[in-house]
Amino acid sequence: MVRRAQKDRKALRRARSEAETSLSSRQGSYIPPDREKCKARQWVQAYDDASTVRVQFNLWSLDGLPVDFAIIVQRLGTDGWDDVERYDCCHGHCHLHADGKDSSASIYQLDTQDDVKVALTRAEAESADRARIIRDKER
Repeated sequence: MVRRAQKDRKALRRARSEAETSLSSRQGSYIPPDREKCKARQWVQAYDDASTVRVQFNLWSLDGLPVDFAIIVQRLGTDGWDDVERYDCCHGHCHLHADGKDSSASIYQLDTQDDVKVALTRAEAESADRARIIRDKER
């Protein structure tokens, strides 16, 4: 038979554990609206004169504010453009998939729509730096 005090302590330990996990996680609570409801824009920016490295921007906005994005650093290969790195804001955080890997490095936690705008600015600046590094490796 479980005593009331034991039950309370167990519930307290569980709540404390969940709170610690939530605080240590870089994943936020933001969930973007359905992309079908959003206005989509896509554009490309080259990072060298020969156009061998570029960054493709994919932005979804609602009421003029960004709600979702994907930024892809691409390199010209023998069969066309190869995706090298990707920044996106799925799963409540902006993160980088480096060198085409499925694993990711978190950049910014997303809890509100305003966080998406901040994350977009950070990811845009970081992707420009990464594109220059990739371009310089090619030379």
